[in-house]
Amino acid sequence: MNLRSEVESKSFKTFTTFTLIVSIILALLVTIFSSKYRVSNIIYNDELNLNYESIQSIENLSIWLINDDNFQKLYEDNLNVKNLEISKQLPNTINININLHQKIIIYTDLRDSSPSQMILYKNLYTENFISEYDLPNLIITNGPIEDGFYSEVISFILTVEKYKIDLSNLSITFNGNDFLISYSDTTINAGKPVDLSRKGSVVGYILENDKCEGTVSILDTANDDIETLFQC
Repeated sequence: MNLRSEVESKSFKTFTTFTLIVSIILALLVTIFSSKYRVSNIIYNDELNLNYESIQSIENLSIWLINDDNFQKLYEDNLNVKNLEISKQLPNTINININLHQKIIIYTDLRDSSPSQMILYKNLYTENFISEYDLPNLIITNGPIEDGFYSEVISFILTVEKYKIDLSNLSITFNGNDFLISYSDTTINAGKPVDLSRKGSVVGYILENDKCEGTVSILDTANDDIETLFQC
């Protein structure tokens, strides 16, 4: 093969490769932006008491370009949303599974002039209580409440829920000084609402094992023997 033929052969191969690449890119662009693949059906649970307005913004977008970034406004509008599980059903359907942060407790602050029941979420978000949930109850009768109080409450519930007790029957009262837990025939005084994760372990142990009836006090001690951490 002479030099001219070799050059022509290489040029043809280069042209063929370039044409193939361009054709693939054009085919991808046609597919991505085809009206066939524009979102027209969005499936999600609309009974979660959320602001769903932003979800409609993905209508008519290419299904190939939809990802979690398209739903940032949904997170901003609903602070109790933990994450979304998004799946695509070709050619034009988006399925959205909405996961909420865990509901921790229903609380009522009687210090307010017009007290109302609120739900406290694991991420510290609160909202008005409008539905029935199997959750423990907290009543605040007096104050003040220190910074971190609700974080302590969350730590307490997350600890106690590990034990075999019915949390929906757990009632808590904070009188401005003591954190009082009532369950069946037992009332436990956990003292100040501090270190409630550790105290939650003691409460869970007492209630799960029916250790006491009547009034119980959690003792302020660093002893590791759980049997020495409370007094019936």
